[in-house]
Amino acid sequence: MNRFTLIPALLLALASTALSAVPAVAQSDEKSAASLELPKLVTDFATAEASDDHAMGSEDAAITLIVWASVTCPHCGTWFSEDWPAVKSELIDTGKLRVVFREFPTAPAQMAMTGFLLAECAPFTDHMDVIEYQMENQDAIFKDASEGRGREAYNKIANLAGMEDDEAITACLRNPDMLAHIQTNSDRARAAKVKGVPAFFINGEAYKGASDAESLVDLISEMDEKGLSFLPEGIKPANTHAGHSHD
Repeated sequence: MNRFTLIPALLLALASTALSAVPAVAQSDEKSAASLELPKLVTDFATAEASDDHAMGSEDAAITLIVWASVTCPHCGTWFSEDWPAVKSELIDTGKLRVVFREFPTAPAQMAMTGFLLAECAPFTDHMDVIEYQMENQDAIFKDASEGRGREAYNKIANLAGMEDDEAITACLRNPDMLAHIQTNSDRARAAKVKGVPAFFINGEAYKGASDAESLVDLISEMDEKGLSFLPEGIKPANTHAGHSHD
């Protein structure tokens, strides 16, 4: 059985409030999406950093990487486990790169929305720690959920985000501002024509090259050394089988 179908009733109940936003967040029908008029906060910042973004790295960095990802996407989990640490240490910590993280919920939507909401409710400086934990422990979280330990798994995530009781968790999952922020980032993905995740934009340009740490470190370092603001020619192509889509 596919692990994405293994969602216990307890976890469904935990995420029931969050699910009210999922149909719009997970919109994949291009014709329907095109008929929706997106606000300027979405369209003006679809491929540029916005004031409400979760960003890390120097504000003076000349290069900005926007990453759309999902805590339930296996390719995202692999990238954050294997490549993200080097991107942080060699590019962000050295001041060469600023990174913006944006939510793109994928199946199972209940789990993705629950994980994203708990991260949203964490102190701003701890948000990425909660995302990283879910990416790195994705298999264990799915296993717990499939074996009826979904509440325990998400209580642990909630504790990491600073919530210590059911009242705080419930308040988080029902917070309309947190839901709205995830919706906004999903709308930005639609405006930017993001079809699958992980998806990368470098200084506003869709990046289709190899996204492993070595390739990104080489590319960003080259751009930084040469003072380039646009992607250079001859970028190593990405693995065409990578990524996770709604389709």
